[in-house]
Amino acid sequence: MHIPLDALHSGETIATMPSVSATERTNSPATYGEAGLARLLSPASIAIIGASDRSRWSTTIVQNLDSCGYRGRLSLINPRGGMVHGRQALSSCAEVEGGIDMGVVLVPGEAVPGVVADLADAGARSAMILTSGFAETGEDGARRQMQVLELARSRNLRLLGPNSLGYLNFADRVWAWATPIKAPSRSEGVGILSQSGATALFMANLAYEQDIGLSHVIATGNEADTGITDFLDHLIDMPSVRSLALFIETVRDPEGFIRAAEKALRMAKPIVVLKVGASEVTARSAEAHTGALVGDDRVFDGICRQYGIIRVGAIEELLATADIAARTGVLRPGGIAVLSNSGGICEIAADRAEEHGIALPELSEAAEATLRELIPGYGTPHNPLDLTGGIDPANCERIVRVLGQEGVYSAILCPYYPVPAREDQISERLTALHHGIARGMAGNDVPGLLVSYTSTHVTDLTREIVARDALPYHACGLDRAVAALAGIMRWSERQRNPPSIPSAAAAIHPSREGARPGTEHEALSFLASFGVPVVPARLVTTAADAAAAALEMDGAVAVKIASPDIAHKSDIGGVILNVEGRAAVEQAFLRVVEAARRHKPGARIDGAVVSPMRQGGLELFVGCTRDPQWGPVLAVGLGGIWVEILKDVSLRLLPVDGREVRRMLNELRGAGLLAGQRGVPGADQDAVAEAIVRIGDAAAACGSDLRALDVNPLWVRGSRVEALDALFDWQPEKVESGAER
Repeated sequence: MHIPLDALHSGETIATMPSVSATERTNSPATYGEAGLARLLSPASIAIIGASDRSRWSTTIVQNLDSCGYRGRLSLINPRGGMVHGRQALSSCAEVEGGIDMGVVLVPGEAVPGVVADLADAGARSAMILTSGFAETGEDGARRQMQVLELARSRNLRLLGPNSLGYLNFADRVWAWATPIKAPSRSEGVGILSQSGATALFMANLAYEQDIGLSHVIATGNEADTGITDFLDHLIDMPSVRSLALFIETVRDPEGFIRAAEKALRMAKPIVVLKVGASEVTARSAEAHTGALVGDDRVFDGICRQYGIIRVGAIEELLATADIAARTGVLRPGGIAVLSNSGGICEIAADRAEEHGIALPELSEAAEATLRELIPGYGTPHNPLDLTGGIDPANCERIVRVLGQEGVYSAILCPYYPVPAREDQISERLTALHHGIARGMAGNDVPGLLVSYTSTHVTDLTREIVARDALPYHACGLDRAVAALAGIMRWSERQRNPPSIPSAAAAIHPSREGARPGTEHEALSFLASFGVPVVPARLVTTAADAAAAALEMDGAVAVKIASPDIAHKSDIGGVILNVEGRAAVEQAFLRVVEAARRHKPGARIDGAVVSPMRQGGLELFVGCTRDPQWGPVLAVGLGGIWVEILKDVSLRLLPVDGREVRRMLNELRGAGLLAGQRGVPGADQDAVAEAIVRIGDAAAACGSDLRALDVNPLWVRGSRVEALDALFDWQPEKVESGAER
């Protein structure tokens, strides 16, 4: 079934299959690399196959290429030949002289394989398939898409699409796009990558309305071959790309995405992402808590924190953040200074800054004294600074410079009257105010942002004023500017402290695949072999042995059933705490064994574990699981019963080092508890981090057999850290015939 090209505007969800895996790309011909992408995005020659005066898609692409001043050769292919769009059309790709770098495919779905073959025969390097009706329509369409992909790969041809609106390469003047567009005033800045063509178009239009510089807009469509990750990696290297704005529904090449994120960090290119689809698609662990705490969206959020990706929740915020990041670059440490002509706006800015965790450092005494002479007498010099409606425009430049010289601000935010969009909005006073603010910001070492109160649009007049006065103007509105600065500050901090080389502990301890500890005692022993501090524990098989073990521990003990078939022991009465005295310990042993036999009659019972009670400390949760998309994941949060109630966890991909774990601890809403509570000393975070790193190393050494590992709780009191309980959840074992045991 062929879906008309009009369906490209429908905003339908893109297909999730089939695509080329990272492994397949590695084994593909040489053109599956940077050279192929360069030919695709900066072609010296383009052939439009299916060109027709009756096709608005064909008409629009030709108009766009003419409008941008495309400097390459453009050939129109129509089987009938004749005149098309005022040009002489050719009847086949073979007639094109000088070769084809990129073919634009506009033919119906059933004709696409033949066209791809014709392009390959003519020596084409790439093809952009706008035609829909492939994997987005179901299994039949997926088979057609795979047929086209296999054909292209066998002929060393790169593909964009199918079901794509195309791309806009403003930097190199190639507008291979199927709808009318307006070019930005600057062909550098933000590179837009979107798996939705309609969303890409909306962002391009919004960028024009708010005068945001764009280098590229690429709609990846079904991603049969090239996808978000390929273009992300390619654009990071381009000087015209200063930041990247991504709209994604899924990441088909996780390893490639991580490599690109690491590369972007090294090159100080901020990545801003709007990822939709927050449903938890991670495979659930059968028994462990971790499976209920870790989902696809939470894992992706942890990845963003780990690799400095700025994650946002709306299209407008995506574009505003990418624009501001493209202009500011890496911010130095510190808070922000806010100045406005309105006390109310200052208060709103302060509230939004606190909401996003941005500090507003107060002014130095020297700055206060200077500003007191520059603002009206009824004004108060502090941060945020209300210039009041009576400010002398002649003082604005010096005021801004005073703030910039304080040394405690990473940026200066100035929500002010918007730059005029109409002639009747221009006044001599407003012009002088904007002049003074712009000159002051230009003379500072810290970035300055002049932002509109609310989101608005710019006109040709606005663009003229902004260009004439070199105004650092953002029409995104105050709220989005503050949110953007918060994200850029987090990214800047990650720039200064990039992810470190992971712990070497995993290399010291070889792979333990095949080892499958089942009971708590086996689990703690396994963790101890990786250097994890664990609570002393004795496995006993009689009531008398239990009492003897407790006597050696000198104090109250915990008695727990030992069985590889009972995961949550407390649920069946298999745990008794705070037991003291010989008779009480013996009775506790008998009770947990009887409870296990009553509730789990088929369970294997190895005895009971006796361990000393630990009180007066903080309980943390440490979990490890294997995400089917991203691989091994570490989760850290508050432990005990709070792990299920609060679900306050921070996530990272394994392996991690101690510094990264400390970042995770500080991200928790309950992070303040680590500083100490009544009667509980503050936690030694270095000791805690080292224990968690070792737990992660142990989980990673288990390989793919491990579904999840829970350490709950990890008990912390000052510098004392101990795993009190642990649970390994394993993939079902297989017999040789493939059946489960």
